[in-house]
Order: sequence, then structure tokens, then C-alpha cells
Amino acid sequence: MLLLLSITTSWNVMAQKIINTQKTQETITIDGILDEECWKHAEIAKGFTQVRPIAGDSASQSTEVKVVYDDQAIYFAAICYDDVNTMSKILSQRDRYNANTDYFSIMLDTYNDQLNGFVFSVSTMGVQYDAKIYSSTYSSRLDMIWYSEVQHTEFGWVAEIKIPYSAIRFAKGDVQDWGINFTRYISVNREEASWNEIKPDLENIVTQSGKLKGLKDIEPPLRLFLLPYISGYAQHFPVNLEDQNNWGYNINGGMDIKYGINEAFTLDMTLIPDFGQVVTDNVVLNLSPFEVRFDENRQFFSEGVELFEKAGLFYSRRVGMSPMGRDNVRGQLQENEQIIDNPNSSRLYNASKISGRTKSGLGIGIFNGVSAAQFATVADTTNNATRKIETSPLTNYNVLVLDQNLKNNSSITFTNTNVLRDGHHYDANVSGLNSNFNTKDNKYFLSLNGALSQIFRSKIELGHNLSFGLGKQKGNFIYNANYSELSDTFDPNDLGFLFNNNQRTLSTTLGYNVYKPVWVLNRIWTDFTASYTKLYNPDVFNNFEVNGGIGITNKKFHSANLRFNAGSVSYDYFEPRTPGYFFIAPRWFNLNGWISSNYQKKFALDVSLGASKINNDDWREFSLGVSPRLRVSDKMFLVYRFDLDMKIKEQGYALPFFGIPNVQNAIIFGKRDVNTTTNVIEMTYTMNNKMGITFRLRHYWSTVAYFNFYELQTDGYLTESEETGLNPDNSSIYNTSYNAFSIDMVYRWVFAPASELNIVWKNNIFTSSNFEEIAYLQNLRQTLETSQLNSLSFRLVYFLDYQMLKKKK
Repeated sequence: MLLLLSITTSWNVMAQKIINTQKTQETITIDGILDEECWKHAEIAKGFTQVRPIAGDSASQSTEVKVVYDDQAIYFAAICYDDVNTMSKILSQRDRYNANTDYFSIMLDTYNDQLNGFVFSVSTMGVQYDAKIYSSTYSSRLDMIWYSEVQHTEFGWVAEIKIPYSAIRFAKGDVQDWGINFTRYISVNREEASWNEIKPDLENIVTQSGKLKGLKDIEPPLRLFLLPYISGYAQHFPVNLEDQNNWGYNINGGMDIKYGINEAFTLDMTLIPDFGQVVTDNVVLNLSPFEVRFDENRQFFSEGVELFEKAGLFYSRRVGMSPMGRDNVRGQLQENEQIIDNPNSSRLYNASKISGRTKSGLGIGIFNGVSAAQFATVADTTNNATRKIETSPLTNYNVLVLDQNLKNNSSITFTNTNVLRDGHHYDANVSGLNSNFNTKDNKYFLSLNGALSQIFRSKIELGHNLSFGLGKQKGNFIYNANYSELSDTFDPNDLGFLFNNNQRTLSTTLGYNVYKPVWVLNRIWTDFTASYTKLYNPDVFNNFEVNGGIGITNKKFHSANLRFNAGSVSYDYFEPRTPGYFFIAPRWFNLNGWISSNYQKKFALDVSLGASKINNDDWREFSLGVSPRLRVSDKMFLVYRFDLDMKIKEQGYALPFFGIPNVQNAIIFGKRDVNTTTNVIEMTYTMNNKMGITFRLRHYWSTVAYFNFYELQTDGYLTESEETGLNPDNSSIYNTSYNAFSIDMVYRWVFAPASELNIVWKNNIFTSSNFEEIAYLQNLRQTLETSQLNSLSFRLVYFLDYQMLKKKK
């Protein structure tokens, strides 16, 4: 234990490479030609080492990097030697590299804390990628303002890069010593190489950077960026009601503001935001007792939020999204009323966040957002009179984070989330403390975490979450042990996300990874996990599970993985949806695996298979996934994904789904077949490094067919229901078919740095009906014949830099 808690002064056990830079008074033109005099005298960084596929070996191609700076920016010249006949010339849109993209990257650790970093990459075709790193987490939604140009030569390619100081953050000081590293990716060999050696057994690459020396007398500039926007929408949905127009039009305008409060802290603010162009969620038919978690696709909430999300208590989709009372509207309808409009999101007035880190390594994050009250509209079908039903009140969201860096990539973090609602609605507050300690070589770790939730109703409801873990995280052999405890009243979901509380879990994981080639294999990875779970209240057994697997990548870059999962007889207190009841679920065993061919080829294929046995009976659950990938040209790329999931004779909670009648004083389960088919088609066509089109079509079809119904008894077992309305002869009337069909097509033109025009077509269809035994194509045709929402929109954003405007003036 003393070893684990030793946080000594040494940062790295590996010797760090150093590159010295020098100041230039010369004007550097970013054109990729390197004809300025300063480049002739700059120190050269070279001697790259492979990270993969053969960790520790010299890179297959040489790379030379030079660094100079002036009062406004730091400049890089990268000479990338390569075989011009095999060098990738794949085009992609900004921040959307794929396995076939050759690129050169710069990583800057401007605070020299070995936790935070900025990444700037440019491909052989001049496509930019940038990201912010926190530990091993990448956020690529920043779209920082920097400049690069690429030239192809007879020996490979050259990149010339200018990074203005306004694009990064650093502390004031006469002398700046930054962490720095350079990486190069060569797709034909699936090779990643770095200037300062990176060991693949440690995820945090920032701890493995070299040193940049010689930066003197530079000042963090004033950072004030304005991004005004204007957007317009035309929408069509066949309401087909008197006095209701099938068409809707609106024009929106607003602005994002980025202001550097000082050299370390930045204020980000969005005023009257518009998120109407975000990609459609992957909606599913949810039969589980738990909420479905969706990805965050709104740029403001996915950009620079790594500090807010570190403790796992902030789920940004809570802000301005689905109104809390949206699903309760139907229960408030009066006789002869129907729902005319029930918005699935709340209007966000504004949102702002302040974030940064002091010289002492203290990260501070403050978030605030205000959403408007939201209402559903219902109408009386006899006289067309309408009225409003409130689905969400005026709401204020707040997050505070204090994150102190410690030596050896360690940290301690305090997080507070708070939700205040107008009127008689309840408020919520969650406070958490998270800590992570590493030994000086980052080989071993200890984590301690805790959180307290408070729900303010007529009386305060308190809940807690405690966890700790320790283990070995570096080397071929890794292991850890973890304990977590969530009380039955712990509820962070007003501004966080938790599938379920009321749980105690003890788990351990073992893993062994081989990073260097063995026989015909480039890499091997294995893992095994065992977990034992009890309820917090009452203190009773829940389940015991084990899972493990092995994966390989061969020297032709084909990969495969085989996994197993198994569970004991379990006592499920969540599926009945009723306090005090539990369902005894039988033991089960699952076997699954996948293969993935080399993505470097023009045609590649991913295939996955899975099957489950329930209680030693026949195999009753099956899954199949097939995904061919075709690179039509250097500009066009196609991906098709087909997924089939079949659950045969599954037993699960049946009320109040699909109109099944309530049975007084009874908890009804059903035996059912659940079949789900998902088809996704994705296409990208990139015209040049600033313009492209993306297309995504998704059709999700899920059917539920009941055979029989049962009543759950107090001992956890099922008995056949005696209700005549739920006997096998009538069970088919409760079968259902659910379809979700969506198209997202986007034209994007980045006509100036951080300035772009987006034109978007969206098509959405969501239907639910009684299930009939019909073929897939017939169901698809019926789906396309139902009412659908079509939307055509544009959004124009223009970037204004106060410093540039001041210079022009």
C-alpha cells in the first residue's frame, strides 16, 4: 500500500528527447515550400520509433521536424519521406480521418503537467485534425484556428504549420518549457511512429512526450472570438387537420462567443443556440427497465467538456433536451382530446462555460445553462379548441468542477451539479469527490471516489455512491480489483446519467497483452473479469458473472476476437418495476466473436456472430452483424451495416406495453420472441479538403410476438395468468412492430477558418403498429408510406477574430 501511495517527484523513467527552437523575425508564408531562411538553421528532430505494429523498432520511413517561433505563433516544418507510389492520397473532411489516411501530428503539453495536451494533425492531402487531450481522453470537436499547407515532392511530402498562440493556452512566463511530441501514421503499413518513444502499454501519451526548449518572451494574446450564425428551416409533416398547416418555416440567429479571461481561462457562451441540424439519434424499442443513453451531437456540449465529464456526474443531454413531463401528456388528456404537438426538446435560452487551469495545476470548470418552459398542445376533436400542458418548467443547470493535478499523472477532483426548476417542481444537487493516484512509473494505481445526491421535495432525499479500485495498469500483465456501492436513493439523473442504483459490486479483472510480433501475429490481447453483485437495500444476492476473451491482429492486419460471458441464477429486482418484487432469472451462457479485415484494402469486411444458452436449454438468442466497407475512390467511401438480433422465448415484464390491460394487484410477465433488424448505409464524398457531402440512412425494425402471459409471484417465480384477457388465444393482439427510419444528408463547406456553410436534409419516420408476419421489404414499403417529417435547412457561421479585426483597422 505504501508503494501505491508514493507520489514522488520524478515524472518519467524514460529519457526525454529535447528539441531547441529559436525566434525568427522573418515573415513565414504558410505554403509548404520551406524557402524561408529560418528553416535552414533550425534544429532537426528525427529518429522516430514505432508505436505499432512493432513497438520499439525504428520507423520504416524517415521524418524530420523543425520548430521556430515569433511573437504571434509557433511554426513547424515536417519533411515526411515516403514512397510516392504507395503514399495515401485519401481525402476526408476535417477531423474525420480513417484508417487509410496518412498524417503527421504535433502534441503540445503547454502546461508541462503530463495530463493536458493539444493535438494538431495534417494529412497528405492537407486535411486538418485537432483535439484536446486530458489524460488518455481525446476531444476532437474543438475546431481550433490554425494554418497548414502541404506539398507533394519526389521524396514524399512536406507540411508547413502555423499555430497562433490564441489557439492554445499556456501560463505567463519569461521562459516556456513545453512537453512536445511528433507522430507519423503510414497507412500502407498500419504504422504509427513517434519522435519521443511511446510505450503502447500506457494509454496516456502525454506522459511520454519530449521537451521543447528555447521559447522565450512570448505573451498569451487576447482571445476574443465571435461566431455569429443564421439558420433557416423548411419542414413538412402531413398533420392533415383543419387550421393546421402541413408546412413550417422559421429563421434563427444567434452567436457563440469565446473570450480568454486570462492566459489560462476561457469563457465559452452560446446565445440563442440552434441545434436543429444535429444527426438523428439511434432510436430503439426499449423493453428494459433502464433508460437508453444517447450520444451528445451538439457541438457546444461536446467541445471542451472533458473537465466537466471527468467524474461521470455530468450528462449534457439533460440540458435543453427531452422535457421531464413529455411522456405524461397522454395521461392528462380529457375526453375527445388528442395531442397536436408535444416537442421532444426544450428551447435553450443560453449556455456558458468557463474552464482552464492555473500554474499550480488547478483546473476550474463552471457551466450554466437556462432552458425555457416547454408545453404540449392538445386539441378537442369536437370543436378544435386547443390548450397547453406544461411538460417542463423554466430550468437552470449548473456545474462546478475543481480538478487538482498531482505528480505522476495523479489527480483529485471535486464536482457539483445543481438543477433549479421554476414553480412547484423539485430541485436536485449532486456533489462528488474523485481521486486517482499513480506510482512514479505509472505502473500501479489507486482510485477513491464518492458522491452524495440530494433531491429537494417536501423533504430532502439523500443518496450516496462510493467506490475504490487498485491495480496494475502498465506492462504486458495488468490487473485490478474494484468495489462500488450505490444506495437505493442515490439519484444523479437530473444532470447526470445512471442506469440503476441500489447495488453493491465487487469485481476483478486480469489481462495479458502482447505488443510485439509473435509468429504470424502482430498483437495479442486477452482479458478475464469476474463480478459479484448484491442489492444495497435489501442486502441480498443479485448475480454473479464472468466474462473473458482473446483478440489477435496478424501481420496482414486482419483482426479477430472471441469472447464468452456467463451468469449464475440471478435475482432481478429491476425487471418487475415494483419495489419488493424480484424475478428469478435462469443461468445463461453467451459466446460471441468478430473478424475484421484490413481496412487499408479498397474492400474490407467486418462480421460478428453471437449465441446464448438459457438454463442449459437450446440456444435461444442469436446475433449477426455484417459490415462491408468500400473505398470507391480517394474521394468517395461507402459503409453498409446489417445487424440482426433474435431472442426466442424471452421472458420479461409485459405491462403496460402495447395496450396490454392492467391486471389489478398483479405483475404481468410475458413469454415472447423479439426480433430486431438494423440496416445502416453511410456515404462520404469529399470534393476537396474544405468541402464534402455525408449521407446516412438508418432503418431500425423491431418486432415483439407474445406467446403467453404469467403472473410474478412473491417468491420470484412465474405462474400462468388466469386472466381471460391474457390467455394464449388473445396474446397475439398485443404483438407489436416498431420502425424508426431516418436520413441525414449534409453538405459542408468550410470557406474560411472556423467559418462554414451547412445544408442539411433530414427525413424521419417513427411508427408503431400491431405486428404481422410480413417480409422485410413489405414492412419497409409500408413504413415509407406512413407520415414522415422532411426538413431542409441551412446554417451559415462566420468566424471573427478580434485581434485580426484590430490589425485590419
